[in-house]
Amino acid sequence: ACEYGGDKGIFGFGHDGSSVVSMTNLVSNAGVVATDTTGVGTVRQQLAACGYGGDKGIFSFGTTPMTNLVSNVGVVASDVTQVGTGRDDLAACEYGGDKGIFGFGGGASNTNKVSNTGVVATDTASGGGVTARNVPAACSYGEDKGIFGYGHDGSNTAVTNLVSNAGVVATDVTGVGTARNKPAATQYGA
Repeated sequence: ACEYGGDKGIFGFGHDGSSVVSMTNLVSNAGVVATDTTGVGTVRQQLAACGYGGDKGIFSFGTTPMTNLVSNVGVVASDVTQVGTGRDDLAACEYGGDKGIFGFGGGASNTNKVSNTGVVATDTASGGGVTARNVPAACSYGEDKGIFGYGHDGSNTAVTNLVSNAGVVATDVTGVGTARNKPAATQYGA
């Protein structure tokens, strides 16, 4: 899920209990979830999504490596061939006020930046001191920065990595709280 339109959200893709799907559900600025919208794009699960450009969103990676942009009115665009190493079980967040970053997953510590026009960059290898892991969570904070946290690197971890307003992922910060995987994260406050 991610935001779009500056004040709305969208859920997309996943598994409905019997099959992998590509349907989406828009969320109004009053928090009302709309009925299913027939999916656009390749069915997949275990992908990530984030905002970019100030009012748009992007779904990317997952079990089938594709990217789908979301317009500022919640329209999901057709598949764009994935750039970077295909992987699932990753996380994504905004940074820099109008850009995004996908990171970790697939047992890696790679990241892929998203420009303010929705272009996904090739892999950026994280430097030493960054733990490769699956199923972390990520969110933005401080209006222009991001953070990846928790996950599974062979065992549950509580490690976090800050993302600067230029999209640079910092080395591990010793975890605070209970080590766990598959959490969710969101920013709050204004």
